[in-house]
Amino acid sequence: METLNELSQLRDSGFGQPWPRHGLKLLYWFANDCVSFGNENIMISECDPADGDFGFHRFKNRYDEYGDKLLPDIDFPYYVVGNLNSPGAEELPDYVSEDNSPVLHNSNIDRIIVSLYDEEWFHRVYVTQHHNRSNDYDPNATYPISRSLLMIIRRMSLEDFLEEMGYFTYIQPFYPMPVINYSPQTTNTFRPDLPAVTPSSSDSDDSESPETQNNDTKIQIDDDTSSQHPSENLTMIRRLWNIFCTIL
Repeated sequence: METLNELSQLRDSGFGQPWPRHGLKLLYWFANDCVSFGNENIMISECDPADGDFGFHRFKNRYDEYGDKLLPDIDFPYYVVGNLNSPGAEELPDYVSEDNSPVLHNSNIDRIIVSLYDEEWFHRVYVTQHHNRSNDYDPNATYPISRSLLMIIRRMSLEDFLEEMGYFTYIQPFYPMPVINYSPQTTNTFRPDLPAVTPSSSDSDDSESPETQNNDTKIQIDDDTSSQHPSENLTMIRRLWNIFCTIL
């Protein structure tokens, strides 16, 4: 069983990754709040696993179906922490349990197991995980954590530690609403001196009259020629015809 001594080894082990797993946050809490170091770097327990603090309870290290035990047999009791549904787990910091959800089955599979000597000192510290959504632990994902690695973690902020591990909290993607630019329709109107010529526009406004919403060009001529001389009428008609041709 390989002992993890460096951050790179912890990262490569895959423990507590990816989101929404909580093992890395659990380990950060343990290194900073549940253990301290005394003379000769002995690991002093700052919590009380035997009393059930933070959801700790006995780990019996039973034989599995293949006749193997997860951890070595020793004379000290084992305790496990990390089950966010255990009594006392509500004492854990919010950052450890914030992603726990029944619909995210990987959000509660990570554990820390400790061996406790005389209820005051930690003899060994292990990280592990449940195997394939069962109550069994995965022996291939179980690692001892060295004192030196715990000391390294203690010197880091939570954000820096998670970043170093390549752990990123999931962020719901944001899709902005489409922007619709509305431009009111306009009508161009030409008004020559004599006849009124109004070509319709393809972008005509809804309030525009029906007469201007087609594609025809209309020329309105006041018919007051009945009282004029025929030659004058002919001259006027020619002038209007020239104007009409010029407009077209």
